[in-house]
Amino acid sequence: MPGPCSSTPTGLDLSAVPAETGRYIADRKLIRPTDRVLLMVSGGADSTAMLHILHRLSLGEVPGHAGGFSLGVCHVNYGIRSDASDADEDFVRELGDRLQVPVHAIRAPVEERSNFQAWARDFRYLAAQNLCSWQGYTKIAVAHNRDDRIETFLYRLVTYSGRRSLVVMPPRRGRVIRPLLFLDGAGIREYCRETGIAYREDESNLSIDYQRNRLRHLVMPALAEVRPDFRERIEETILMLEDEQAALDRVTDEAWEQVLAPPADEAETDSPPLSAASLALLDRAVARLVLRRWLTSSGAAERLTRRLLDAVVDLCGSSSGTRRLSLPGGMAVERRYDRLLLLAADDGGQAEPEPVELPVPGSADFGDYRIEAQRLPDGGRRDEGPASIVIDGERLTGPLMVRAWRDGDRFRPLGMDGSKSLQDLFTDEKVPEPQRRRVPIITCDDVIVWVCGYRMSEDFRLTPGSMQRIGLKVSRREIEDAV
Repeated sequence: MPGPCSSTPTGLDLSAVPAETGRYIADRKLIRPTDRVLLMVSGGADSTAMLHILHRLSLGEVPGHAGGFSLGVCHVNYGIRSDASDADEDFVRELGDRLQVPVHAIRAPVEERSNFQAWARDFRYLAAQNLCSWQGYTKIAVAHNRDDRIETFLYRLVTYSGRRSLVVMPPRRGRVIRPLLFLDGAGIREYCRETGIAYREDESNLSIDYQRNRLRHLVMPALAEVRPDFRERIEETILMLEDEQAALDRVTDEAWEQVLAPPADEAETDSPPLSAASLALLDRAVARLVLRRWLTSSGAAERLTRRLLDAVVDLCGSSSGTRRLSLPGGMAVERRYDRLLLLAADDGGQAEPEPVELPVPGSADFGDYRIEAQRLPDGGRRDEGPASIVIDGERLTGPLMVRAWRDGDRFRPLGMDGSKSLQDLFTDEKVPEPQRRRVPIITCDDVIVWVCGYRMSEDFRLTPGSMQRIGLKVSRREIEDAV
């Protein structure tokens, strides 16, 4: 057990870690006594420590904390480290048995992915959300610590623009809670050593092939040489940004009420119209905040740069009767006299794009999009994400076609056992109704292969034995008045 002088790098007495975690949870109202908390446990130091600490808290074993909530564990086995991955799963299962906490072990599809970390994150959060729906869990606890938060801040700082992107890893967002956010990674590992908590080591965390690992192993030590207390300075900045964001949200609420236009008799759009004149009178920074809320809530949140938002503000100040501005993602902002509307880019008489064959290799244009296909060598890799996938060519029974969504379309999304209607998919992804028939749907013999930019089909996923790999990529074509 830790001695009275043992402390974490943040100056916290190690023996007080469970009580301080309980206080952190209580102060931020992260867990209620009636909650069923699903813990994401990989077997590493952070998540294993979280399980031990929350287990003690749930049983009321920590003085000053009544407990009462129940726990479950979600472990995702990605299979990328062969026997080591299976050993991680066995470790978590045995730990759950010892603590009498149910363990839900999920095996992910084994596929080669260049952006594996991003895909793995999305997969485990989807798995957790499904368990909440199926098993009745009310919270999802992840073991992010203070170092994770600072690394994410630095990554966002050099990758995105805008202050909102720097408000990272809050203690709570929706169902997701972070009860160890006040601890350093080194302090958590020291707590495990002092209390005899065993955990698994993942060698991939030492590799600098991943962007986050390069930040952790190269950038963070360099920053410590420049300023040893840089973590405290960045954390203070994040906390200030959180407070300021709350104030800006209140400013945006007030401005939002000022710029909402009265509804017209006819249904113009699914998004509420804004008064262009009222928007033009706002301070430009406040106008950007209002527009960001308007566009994001309507599903048109792609690449909302300062230049684009300023172009919409300028559109509001124009003296011409009707003007239009295309946005990335197949949407357009149109000012009809004083009414600012968000529409599908082709509203105004254009028909939905005609079906077109996609040659392999080759490309095809579908409305505002270009889809490219290429054959990849055995073991070949390419960047993957919402705009790029790799499918098993041996599963194709005919040519690839690109067409629009049809009523009644269903498919089996990657990672799911059952089928899902495209209407439900578009609703879940918050795709505006006017935009849905502009989304390219790639099919083979009218079986859906990929809903471009959203989900690919489980029926065409790669397996370890896949010999024919076909890479598919979708991109936005240039539009003359696009920003």
